[in-house]
Amino acid sequence: MTFEARPSRLAALGYVVTRGFRGMAQSAHVQVLAVGTMAVCMLLLGAVTLAWQNAREVTRDLGIDVPMTVYLADGADDAEVRRLSADLQALGVVDRVVRVRPQDALDRLVHGLGGEAELLEGIDADTLPETLEVHLADGVSAQVAPRLAERLRTRDVVEDVEVAGPWAGHLEAMVATLRHLAVGAGVLVALACTTIVWSTIRLGVFARRAEVQILRLVGGTHAFVRGPFVVEGMVQATFAAALALGLLHGAFDMLRPYLEDGLSLVFVAGSLRFFTAEEIAFGLGAGALVGYLGARAAVARYVEV
Repeated sequence: MTFEARPSRLAALGYVVTRGFRGMAQSAHVQVLAVGTMAVCMLLLGAVTLAWQNAREVTRDLGIDVPMTVYLADGADDAEVRRLSADLQALGVVDRVVRVRPQDALDRLVHGLGGEAELLEGIDADTLPETLEVHLADGVSAQVAPRLAERLRTRDVVEDVEVAGPWAGHLEAMVATLRHLAVGAGVLVALACTTIVWSTIRLGVFARRAEVQILRLVGGTHAFVRGPFVVEGMVQATFAAALALGLLHGAFDMLRPYLEDGLSLVFVAGSLRFFTAEEIAFGLGAGALVGYLGARAAVARYVEV
């Protein structure tokens, strides 16, 4: 039974995929319009997401996301440093404390400078101070940092304490705003693309309603009947996502030299980067999911009757 059923399932799958692509070819102009419209929406989402991603990387490389940096005294005792870290975390306003040893600091500088790493030639890790990076807990007011810094300066193991200035808070707020914009744009784009797929597939179902009825009369299952339309929707949205990513990559490569030259003081800490292969795969998968949902919604009312 299993051996005989397997070829029929493969044949059904082949029909569903083939019919889906043939359905797209029968209304090529509609498909092109739908893919192009979705690609524009996804391009805007990708641009906002890419801007947020690079802004976040810059703040991380520059250390702007660290509200307070504690410079330890030369030859600080490890037990005293551990006790200081434990005391900070016990206050309830500190999320985490990260100890940065001199070699770690030098590695960060080399990574941050990228192509300008030769500027660090001759600098030894021993010349760099050992620090504690103090990250405040979410929701804690930035006004806490200066008061906490005054208390820390009285500790023997502490050489000095540096608190991020107001400009750092403004930059963090900008990154948070970009993140919110990316999330909001993602929701709107998902709704818009789902609606476009739904409208396109609904037109296809209406144009092939006689075929749908025949398949239902000869015993076609819900999955078999709606399969070609679902394939259409998924292919549409995936093509749109691929087109948007391709256009965004081209624009990124064209504009990156100008941005890095014009904002060299910012991007010296980490050059601009495009999405990774994993992020691109996620974007294509998200596009396919949007197409699937839109197609299922469009075909459900006509098939499941």
